[in-house]
Amino acid sequence: MQNTYVQYGAQIYNKQHGLDPIVQDIFVHCDETVGKAIAHAYDALPLYDTSTIETSIAYTHFAVEVCDQFAFITKTLGITVEAWQHPGQPYNNSAGMMAVVADNMHLYVFAGGTDHALLGYTPTARHWNINVKFRAVHDLFGHAAEGYQFGPRGEENAWLAHSQMFSPLAQKALTTETRGQNAWFNFGRHNYSPDGKRRALSPAHQPLAVQKIALLPDAFTNWQSVLTAYLADQQTKGSAA
Repeated sequence: MQNTYVQYGAQIYNKQHGLDPIVQDIFVHCDETVGKAIAHAYDALPLYDTSTIETSIAYTHFAVEVCDQFAFITKTLGITVEAWQHPGQPYNNSAGMMAVVADNMHLYVFAGGTDHALLGYTPTARHWNINVKFRAVHDLFGHAAEGYQFGPRGEENAWLAHSQMFSPLAQKALTTETRGQNAWFNFGRHNYSPDGKRRALSPAHQPLAVQKIALLPDAFTNWQSVLTAYLADQQTKGSAA
């Protein structure tokens, strides 16, 4: 279920910030082999990469742009964002979240979990940390705009859609926070038995990825290559029809 209002808002945001128009109405495949490779690369990342200045700059740009997007959804789009102050998650599934956004222009965002070393501190009623702001904008621009669910394929597409709303370095930090963590969650070693067979683990029994402040190899942050391959495949299928 796409949200045309949020879709249009995303395009306006990009125009205001000098970014290219977002390619919408896409649904790329989530490849397990690629997912495993990203999960392995995420495992190999240090907890905090201090070897180059690129990581610090990427996360600084990311933090600024998340705050810009949060201000846009609350002040320009008029969507009310409220911290979830109860046990558990605010929605049973992505459909529940998207329905509330569409019907009520309201979004609950989970404010618990482990504090992020760079983006997080304990939020208060008046002060939101950047990690919580990011959850809000990613739920809206990554998921609700295009109707992408919270499963592996939906998360891959949410990463691809939201990547188009960030500057190049900030997008690399976005990839660690989304594609990297989700690949580890869905395709990490804990999901497979020693003989390589996939274990039937429910999401509730899967461990969450350890948050890291580091950048994945360029091959895994390159959203343009994923989009180009998808569009070429669609054109081939259209020509063959």
